[in-house]
Amino acid sequence: MQPLQYIGLALGGLSVFLYGLLAFSDYLKELAGIRLRTIITRISGTTWKALLTGLIVTALWQSSSVTTVVAVALVNAGMLPFEAALGLIFGANIGTTITAQIVAFNITQWGLFILPIGLITYLVGKKKRAKTIGLSIFSFGLLLSGLWFMELGLSPLKESAYLQSLLVAFSTKPWLGILAGAVFTGIIQSSSATTSLVVAMARQGLMTFGAAVPLVLGANVGTTVTALLASIGTKLSARRTAVAHLLFNLIGVILIYPFLVTGIYQNAVISISQVFGDVSLPRLIANSHTLFNVVWALFWAFQVNNFAKLVKWLVKGEEKIFTKPEYLHANLLSAPSLALDALRSTLKYMADVSISMLNSVVEMILKEEKYNGEEIWNMENLVDDLYSDGLQYANKLAQTSLSEEEVAYLSAIVHSMDDVERWGDHATNLMEFAEFVYENDVHFSPKGQESLKQLFGLVKANLDRAQQVIDNGFSESILEVTVLTEEQIDALVKELRNERTERLIQGEVSVSAAVIYVDILTNLERVADHCLNVVQNFSRIHGEKVSDERRQ
Repeated sequence: MQPLQYIGLALGGLSVFLYGLLAFSDYLKELAGIRLRTIITRISGTTWKALLTGLIVTALWQSSSVTTVVAVALVNAGMLPFEAALGLIFGANIGTTITAQIVAFNITQWGLFILPIGLITYLVGKKKRAKTIGLSIFSFGLLLSGLWFMELGLSPLKESAYLQSLLVAFSTKPWLGILAGAVFTGIIQSSSATTSLVVAMARQGLMTFGAAVPLVLGANVGTTVTALLASIGTKLSARRTAVAHLLFNLIGVILIYPFLVTGIYQNAVISISQVFGDVSLPRLIANSHTLFNVVWALFWAFQVNNFAKLVKWLVKGEEKIFTKPEYLHANLLSAPSLALDALRSTLKYMADVSISMLNSVVEMILKEEKYNGEEIWNMENLVDDLYSDGLQYANKLAQTSLSEEEVAYLSAIVHSMDDVERWGDHATNLMEFAEFVYENDVHFSPKGQESLKQLFGLVKANLDRAQQVIDNGFSESILEVTVLTEEQIDALVKELRNERTERLIQGEVSVSAAVIYVDILTNLERVADHCLNVVQNFSRIHGEKVSDERRQ
């Protein structure tokens, strides 16, 4: 072949490999992403459970970066404690070594045979899941085929004096290899890809063991870029999670460096590999990656509290974090008064999260800035989980012997859970409006912004009153002022709608701005309706006569 053909094979193979790896990860996430997020939030209770979860999840979707980004998002939304996220990161660093171990088997040439299997599965499959399975198989075939093409394209470099001198430099000055691996991985944002490429090059005789180990360790540092980028603009705990990912890998590389320079680490990898009977160069490289990540993950798992303290010391600050509470214990059902208190605590927590959502999205609408929608969706999922758990618990409580007063109290709590859950639904609607405003460059006039501030000020006042009733109980004065404020909200919304219509007719505002503005007004008005509902729900316990016209 001509030199140009070899270059084409190398670059084309690299492109096919990277695309296959990304697509393979995406299709696996599509198959199990939602379920895996649920699993992550439910079984990551201890460091060791979180570590195992991170290992399994990362092995399934073949990306420690994705697992860490998910951890950042879940911590940011309060669905995962910071300490549990650390366990996930430890496990993700072990799970990401699976790719290199697979590539170390000499199977890249079989990628072309896997492609038709994936294609046939996709074409024959009638349901979306079957088609996604076919696409994931096809992507895995692309991954292997890309590596094979690249191996063929790089084979002439065996005689390259420049490559040999570069490998010698990486061996004698490991920091150069670490830097190169970190930079390359930071660009492509996948340590699995970097390590697999190094393994593939070793199979063609283009890599020495001494040069490969620093590159692999550098890849561990470079992969933290993804999580760091994902943490920009997030809450303190989410930023801490991203920094923890960086520290985990960076401190490990720094501490192992003396053993790298002296060759002790390389000898340890060879000795361990001999136990398993495979000391081929590709396997040694894959094992060096696995050994570092396993040892370092286990070390920090035993020191997780100290590691957490280190991260919190480096990234200082305080914040309110929402995590799923455990109020609804089955053993309380035998004591109805305690079970009702547990339900009320759950309702209060739902209200706290929902109000936080509303505050955030309205602020973003007024600022016309881009917002991290995933945080709101995760908080909405938290509210939905609490709502579902609350209804199930209330149903069990209703089967016990309750007094007439306790039945009325239970009814007020359940109806209020319905209303507070609707707060969260309207918050997600508003979040979508905030995204529309930003993405479509929609601008509200200063007067329009002031009107929205005025409206939300009234709505916020009734949100606080509803929350006060949930926290401290009903009072007639709260009902009276809530009704009065609700009437002011209705009048203001009617006035603003009419005003917006007139401005649209006169051509002073665009159609998109007018429509989105009215949608925002409508959702805020409905939030206020549900605030009044909450106050009315608890007023019924005290025999107050209220209208049901506003229940929606």
